[in-house]
Amino acid sequence: MKNKAIKNLVLVSLIVLIVSCNNKTESKENKASEIKQESNLKFESKTSENYLKFEKYFKEGLLLRGQVKLFDKKLNQVGQIQVEEITAVQILEKSTERYNIGKSTDYCSKANLLKVKYKDNDYLVFGQDVYEINQNEVSDLPNNLFVVFPVTNFEMGASDEEGLTDCDEYSYLIVFNKKTNKYLTIEIPDNQENIRSQKFASLIHDDGLAEKIYSIKMIHDVLILGIKISYQEGYGSYFLKTNSTDNFIKSIITDHNRFDDESKYEELK
Repeated sequence: MKNKAIKNLVLVSLIVLIVSCNNKTESKENKASEIKQESNLKFESKTSENYLKFEKYFKEGLLLRGQVKLFDKKLNQVGQIQVEEITAVQILEKSTERYNIGKSTDYCSKANLLKVKYKDNDYLVFGQDVYEINQNEVSDLPNNLFVVFPVTNFEMGASDEEGLTDCDEYSYLIVFNKKTNKYLTIEIPDNQENIRSQKFASLIHDDGLAEKIYSIKMIHDVLILGIKISYQEGYGSYFLKTNSTDNFIKSIITDHNRFDDESKYEELK
């Protein structure tokens, strides 16, 4: 009897020990699960509150023809608008950082998110679709009918806070017709050698070269832009010619030359 009682006591002790161990294991797992869930909740809360931060940025801009995606402040696409013709917008705010959208991981495709006023409505759009007008580079033609200026979007450029990015950077050339109140792009020159990722005639300003308009004139219906270039080593210039009668749908580069004399570059005005 005594042996049997001892055996029963040992058995009960083992059962208690097993249950206790199981409870401790479950307790640890539950605690770990709670910590994980709490961590996720904190992360989600932080993300929803601080994912996109904006700063005031009052600038004149343009939306080019095409489809423009709309976003919320969590970077979710919430709709889209179809822009039938190049339209002026008022840029109101700019995100303090650049982001990729969709499944893109391309560093050069990162851009700011912008709050813009388009046709009396405020929208949040990707900076790749918005082009800022630099008022300091707007040039009236002598005939006072056309205005020419470069516009640049908010995509990652040739450099960032850490230095060179090896990304393309350029500005599209826009012509504004004062008579029709229309904005027009100039097509890429038929004989341009290095098109890169541009869709229209542009001024390049990256780590390899910087182009700038130095003269604008109109001879009959032909618009002639004098472009000067600063390379890493040396300088250059060319003329970009296009015709107003066909709304600048064709263009060509002429008189392209390269030289080493900086004073000759400075004389181009």
